[in-house]
Amino acid sequence: RLGETARKRITPRRRPAAVLAPQLAAGPVHHAHMLLIFVQSGALEGGAAQCSALRGGAAAGLVSSPAAQHAFRPAGRSAVRLQEWAARPAWESADMPTYDYRNQTFPVILAGMRRCREDRGAIPALLEQLVERDFFSYFPVNLITPCMYFPSGDAGCEMATCEIRAARERDIPPAVIARDREEYNFLIDGWVSKDMPSDFTEYFDLRESASRNTGYNGQRVWRFIHTNLCFQKRLQQEEMGWKRDFNRLVSGMHAVVDCEIIEDIGHTEEGRCEYRRRLRDEPGSILNLYYAYMLTLSAIREVSKGPSFESCAYLGDASIPPLMRALTSDDLLASDSVQSAAASLRAHASSPDFAVWKLRLRTRHLKLIMGCVECNVCKVHGTVLVIGLASTLQVLLGDDGSRDATQPAEERPDPLKLDRVSLGSLVATAAKLSRACATVERFREFDGEDLSQAYFGAPRPHADPS
Repeated sequence: RLGETARKRITPRRRPAAVLAPQLAAGPVHHAHMLLIFVQSGALEGGAAQCSALRGGAAAGLVSSPAAQHAFRPAGRSAVRLQEWAARPAWESADMPTYDYRNQTFPVILAGMRRCREDRGAIPALLEQLVERDFFSYFPVNLITPCMYFPSGDAGCEMATCEIRAARERDIPPAVIARDREEYNFLIDGWVSKDMPSDFTEYFDLRESASRNTGYNGQRVWRFIHTNLCFQKRLQQEEMGWKRDFNRLVSGMHAVVDCEIIEDIGHTEEGRCEYRRRLRDEPGSILNLYYAYMLTLSAIREVSKGPSFESCAYLGDASIPPLMRALTSDDLLASDSVQSAAASLRAHASSPDFAVWKLRLRTRHLKLIMGCVECNVCKVHGTVLVIGLASTLQVLLGDDGSRDATQPAEERPDPLKLDRVSLGSLVATAAKLSRACATVERFREFDGEDLSQAYFGAPRPHADPS
């Protein structure tokens, strides 16, 4: 077992640039090769000017040296133009897209947002009571999964605020581990796959490790998500509403993280500035937050229609069934304004151009890209968020994108029959969204906005999120 070391990102041991660079540069071919790797991976440390020179002019000189050219020359070919290799992908510098779609769905979401703001009711309290139960608070996460989308390791979070303490095995209810070990079946092209219990997977208790402002800069990960995983083409066409719905959901997920950060900063001048930059001035951000909230509430209500809802014992916790019944029977969940968000999603899914596999593919990649997040607190909470939103889509759309498939009911998977991790993540995500909406309303008041407005009229100048 890797123990404590496994819970931290394994990074190369840093060496002084002034000592190591001259030795390697003057050495044989394989030493020159090593220096290139060290420079590119950030394994050298030293003065800012010195490291900058190594990464820039000095490194470029080394690349053009005979030793390096020989080390990188493929057999039978002329010298490779290494500068082309170093070219960064277009997404690294692309403009960040925005998701403020003013189409037929806009007034539908606006009406639901207004209802959620006016009728908070008992929903937030019920969700908070549920996430205090073991069933909805323990989640298995593998922190040492690699980043498979871009080189990483040179921008890790080395601050103590990024670390998260795994639950001790003796503190985890045996029923939780036993059930998770039994529920390992999944569809190869399903909506998402969880981290299976193993020697490399640890359990984390979200009650003991709340999401917070760690200081970690996840801008590169978010940029990849928004420019590669979110849909970019044909978004203005009316029949592409399902693409816009997915983008809205990802935008809502990003808004949750922003709310958790500014809530931790507090009602200070810094908090006000961050609220404006991340939420108020980000077109569509707050509306999409409420959209994601309405979809998760609709999914929770839909789960209550499943055949196993009443028979679920929630690992023997007798306090959970009454809370779940109270939650799923609340008037807010049943209101037309909230249910219209799910109805709109399903209507868009009925389009002839709808491709459910493209949604499932993207939710799986959203889960996998958590391996690129180098803040362990962020990775754990991000994993729960992704599984929760993927479960929302699974419940509302079904495994094949349609709730009325031609297969006999007994022969097709039941999207309402979620495993413990998926159901737990769905409720935990709804609780996160509920808190985020409350944070927005508090900061709107703190910022001096007119709270009688359901939404802000014209989009403000776009600010690049981090």
